[in-house]
This record gives sequence, C-alpha cells and structure tokens, in this order.
Amino acid sequence: MTQPPIEALADDFRAAMRQLAATVNIITAGEGDRRRGLTATAVCSMSVTPPSMLVCVNRFGEAHKAITAAGSFCVNILADGQREVAMRFAGQIGEPGDNKFAPYRWTRLSTGAPALDDAMINLDCEIASVSETESHSVFIGNVRAIRFGPETSPLLHYNRNFFTLANQTAL
Repeated sequence: MTQPPIEALADDFRAAMRQLAATVNIITAGEGDRRRGLTATAVCSMSVTPPSMLVCVNRFGEAHKAITAAGSFCVNILADGQREVAMRFAGQIGEPGDNKFAPYRWTRLSTGAPALDDAMINLDCEIASVSETESHSVFIGNVRAIRFGPETSPLLHYNRNFFTLANQTAL
C-alpha cells in the first residue's frame, strides 16, 4: 500500500486534531523582561508519584528558550472567561514577548515561573526531563506548587473554536 504525500498526511492530521477537544492552558516561564508564554493544548498529567506534568512546546518559539533557560514552567489552566488570554498568548491579539503579560496579574510560586492570578489552576513545575522531536520538545516537569483559583468551568478548544462546560449536563 502506498503512503500519501507528506503534505496530504499533514493536512489530514491537522484536520483530525481539530476534533480532539482539549483544555486550554498558558505555559509560562522566565522572569522580568525574559518572561515568555504560549497557549497550549498539548498538556497532560504524567503521574501522581511524583506529581508531574507533560507539555509539548515548539522548539523554535520564544517560550521554548525561556523554559529551557529557566529550568521550569507553569501550566496555567484557563477558566471559561479567559478566551482573550488564550488568544493573546497564541499571538492572535496584542503584542509579542513580555508584553503579552501586561494586561494580567501574575505571581511567582515555587520555581519563579509566572502564575496567572485568575487561572482556574496553576501547576508550577521544575523540569525533570526533556525529549526532542523534529519540531517540538516534550518537557516533563515535577510539580513543585499548586494553586487553585475560583471554582469554574475550564476553557476548551475544539474545531478551531473555544467552548465551556458551564451549563452542560453530565451524561
């Protein structure tokens, strides 16, 4: 059986991944004017013992450099009312670099990575290991601090749109 051209496979893969609903997160690292962050859905829990998170970050982005230099990152799980934060850190509105942080309040937890004050949850992580792929690094971080924000519904991304679980009925 012949394989489709890589471009066609990549297009199909992107279309397939749009159907994979995911929680929207802001991954942040660095301090002062070296702070950087990105919007990410390639985030998941790794284990409970020790508590750890897995995040996938493009190796060619500014946030990757900040995470690598700092040796830590914070997973900021966004709440349903934080669509603007997601769009800002995805580069769809606002300014680049450290300027993305300006409209919001930030705190440093255990590692010094920026933690969004109004996030649903902050998971402050120290890098335990890194695996490289052609385009991304898979960072595994041991959780050093957890902060819970207001109880609310998470912001979700599905098929190029944002959604919330608020007012939904569990099956």
